Amino acid sequence: MARCDDVVKTYRTAASEVRALAGVTAAFPAAALTAVVGPSGSGKSTMLRLLAGMDRPDRGTVEVAGTSVERASGARLRRLRRRDVGFVFQRPSDNFLPYLTLEEHLRQSTRRAGRPPLIDVAELLDALGLVGRLHHRPDELSGGEQQRAAFAQVLAAGTDVVVADEPTAELDSASGRGLLEAVREVVASGVTVVVATHDPALRRRADEVVGLDHGRRVAARAGRAGVGAAGSPFARPGAASPLLAPPLADPDPLGPEEPLVDIVDVEKSYRRGDEVVHALDGVRLSLPAGCLVGLVGRSGSGKTTLLNVIGGWEVPDRGEVVWSRGGPVGDRPTWSDVAILPQRFGLLDELSVRANVEYPGRLAGRLDHERVDDLLDRLGLTELQDRQPRETSVGEQQRAALARALVLSPRLLMADEPTGHQDTGWARAVLEALRRAAAEGTCCLVATHDQEVARGFDRVVAMADGRANAVVEPS
Repeated sequence: MARCDDVVKTYRTAASEVRALAGVTAAFPAAALTAVVGPSGSGKSTMLRLLAGMDRPDRGTVEVAGTSVERASGARLRRLRRRDVGFVFQRPSDNFLPYLTLEEHLRQSTRRAGRPPLIDVAELLDALGLVGRLHHRPDELSGGEQQRAAFAQVLAAGTDVVVADEPTAELDSASGRGLLEAVREVVASGVTVVVATHDPALRRRADEVVGLDHGRRVAARAGRAGVGAAGSPFARPGAASPLLAPPLADPDPLGPEEPLVDIVDVEKSYRRGDEVVHALDGVRLSLPAGCLVGLVGRSGSGKTTLLNVIGGWEVPDRGEVVWSRGGPVGDRPTWSDVAILPQRFGLLDELSVRANVEYPGRLAGRLDHERVDDLLDRLGLTELQDRQPRETSVGEQQRAALARALVLSPRLLMADEPTGHQDTGWARAVLEALRRAAAEGTCCLVATHDQEVARGFDRVVAMADGRANAVVEPS
């Protein structure tokens, strides 16, 4: 159904030249699931853009559904994208028009295709847990719900080829299984699916695996090396206990340490039409300094809302956030008080990677060049520091946003899914950076659905239906 022969793709800007693919040859069989794997910046997203007809190779040939991408006219490529290939962008919000509901997106997808989908849309929505979200706009969905909805609208279009960039990056394990089952169902119906992924479960279920590293084709090993209950690369020494314990009657406090921040009976609700969503329901929590705290739970459990309330970006309906030991003054905490790594990284496009990392230090008038150098080195960004964010991969942008958050050694760091776009090695580096910050006195509150990552936390708080259900100390 698709193939690349000796493909070279280079991106050039006034500041740099990036060789994304260097002579890659690969075949993507029809009616099969192919996983494209490799570390961040290896060329996975570039390969997917070529297969989707969104870009052309500098050299070599790319053929998809009978169309030669390098020779096709602009009109032919538009037809390819409209009728033959469906594309799921890596950032969930990029897949939507903000003013349309999910139902309207699905209707547009089926109308644009001009043919029935190869999978029953009602069954698809049920499998992806989206039946109750049809009348919601994208900004009313969590990141995980957006990711599932993006895949649903592409499958609803009934194209012969589906190309998806990290479709499970922001999904908890249960949601990821539902999406994977939907993928296998459409593959069984004859659709060709190509995904770029770091997800070991998706990789294991793939029919074919294409490995990339620094823009070149490499042998791909099955599964994710070194990950398991007994040998997780993220585990603290000796960590082996279950992540989640039965709910505690009173999850407050986390420990005997003097708290940095107290979250006291916090409630937060949103009205969506006639529906009231209780995002936070009586959350009580104490966060000590110098501790790495995990906030785990399924998509939509309230993790991001809690981070927003603690940071002051949203006001609770009830309850309060109380800082001790001279907390932030006024309503606008500085980067030294609270730093955040959001799911949308907020890097400034006009600045280089290094300038983005330095930005909080320049604002505060105390830029430490040695600390910037150390963070860039630890997070694999030294060679990328002069590039602009758009000249790097999403995983590299995520690490740059983490370095920016850490540069002033904040008293509280809140990270929302900080390993969502990282392969195993860089996820380990991210966790080590968080551990180091905690050792230096920063309280690190990390929202994640990745239980392998959660094995490395000092404490784990489980979120479900807006409640903090448990506090666990992995041992």
